Amino acid sequence: MRSEHRNVNPISEIGFFFHAALHLIKKVYLSSTEGFNRFFTVDADLRVRFYRERGVEYTRRGRYDIGVSMLEQVLLEWPADEDTLFHLGFCYLKMDRIGDGIELLERSVALGGGSIRVGSILGMAYLQTREYAKAVEILERTLKDDPKNFHLNHRLALALDQLGQHDRAVACFEKALEVRPDDPKVHRALGFTLEQMGRHVDSVAQFKKAAYLEEL
Repeated sequence: MRSEHRNVNPISEIGFFFHAALHLIKKVYLSSTEGFNRFFTVDADLRVRFYRERGVEYTRRGRYDIGVSMLEQVLLEWPADEDTLFHLGFCYLKMDRIGDGIELLERSVALGGGSIRVGSILGMAYLQTREYAKAVEILERTLKDDPKNFHLNHRLALALDQLGQHDRAVACFEKALEVRPDDPKVHRALGFTLEQMGRHVDSVAQFKKAAYLEEL
C-alpha cells in the first residue's frame, strides 16, 4: 500500500517563513508606531517642556535667536507660563525688540508673576524707553521683596534722577553702594546727581572715586 505522506516543497516552506517574518515585522512596527504616537499624544506637554528647557538654555548662553524660535512655540501652548514669558521677553530685549519684550514682561506681572527678576528687567526696559514713572513704579514694588538688591536700587536711582527727584535718587545710589562699594558706574552716576543738586565738592569726590576704581 502506497504511503499518503508527501514531501514538503522546500521552496514553499521558505516562502511561508518569509511571509510569517514580514507579518511579524509589520506587527511590531505598527505596535511601535502606535505606541510612539500615543506617547506623544497623551504626554504632549513633554515636547513643550523640552522646548522650554532648551529655549531657556540657549537664552542663558546668549543664543537669543535660537531661544526665541523655541520659546515662541512654547508660548503658543503655555501662554501663562512665567519662565517662558520672562526668558522670551528677555530675548526680545537683547534683540532690540524692546516693545515685544516689555509686552511679555508686563503680561507676566499682570498674571501675578511679578518676581524680582521680572521687575528688575522690566524696570531696565522702561529706562531704555524713557518711561521713568513706570520704571519707578515697578522697581519700588519689587524692592519691597528685596530691599538690598543692587540692581533694583541702582535702576530706581537712575529713574528717580531722570524725574528730578534727586534726594531720593541719592538715597538709592547709596543703598546700591552698600552692596557694591567699588562699582565705578554707580559712583559716577551719583556724582552727576550731586552736581545737579549744587553739591559740587561731593560730586567731584564721587568722580575721583570712579576714576580711581576704573584704574585698578
